[in-house]
Amino acid sequence: MVNKRTLPHIVQIVGYKNTGKSTLTAELTSYLSSEGLRVAVIKHDGHDHFQMDHEGTDSYRFNQAGASAVVVMSEKRTAVIEQQPTSLETMLSRLSEYDWILIEGYKAAPYPKLVMIREEQHVAILQKLEGVMAVVSWFPRETLHSAGSEPDLKSEVVWHSVQKPELIARWLLEHVNIEQS
Repeated sequence: MVNKRTLPHIVQIVGYKNTGKSTLTAELTSYLSSEGLRVAVIKHDGHDHFQMDHEGTDSYRFNQAGASAVVVMSEKRTAVIEQQPTSLETMLSRLSEYDWILIEGYKAAPYPKLVMIREEQHVAILQKLEGVMAVVSWFPRETLHSAGSEPDLKSEVVWHSVQKPELIARWLLEHVNIEQS
């Protein structure tokens, strides 16, 4: 019998700055991992601010000496630091052995999205995005005011409370099982 490997489930967590994307990503990672699933996380740094190497380390020295890639490996971890841009698709391909890939950011990417909404005016982002599977909000849907003649996109998606990440994680697992049936 052929062992049919399913592709990882990919979900994006998107929203404006300070809406709780990193917190939700960590909570979902924790829950999915506790269920025995292998989770990879990709975080978009739109301003290229992150620094993996720090002065005084060997890997930093190798990087400063001109290495295009530095790999640090131990018995339990591997880190690869490359001095080149990598497309989201290339990274997803590298992570294809994981059960879940959570992507924080990359709003324009074509994957199913959880959209973080902290303030009522942030609801407008729903009209700009494709692939919205659910909203994760800081306030109940019922408190929204009517948007007039705009399409009522907020009623077409599932609405979750930011205060209940475990329910969101369970919903994701159930949603995936329904889609695979």
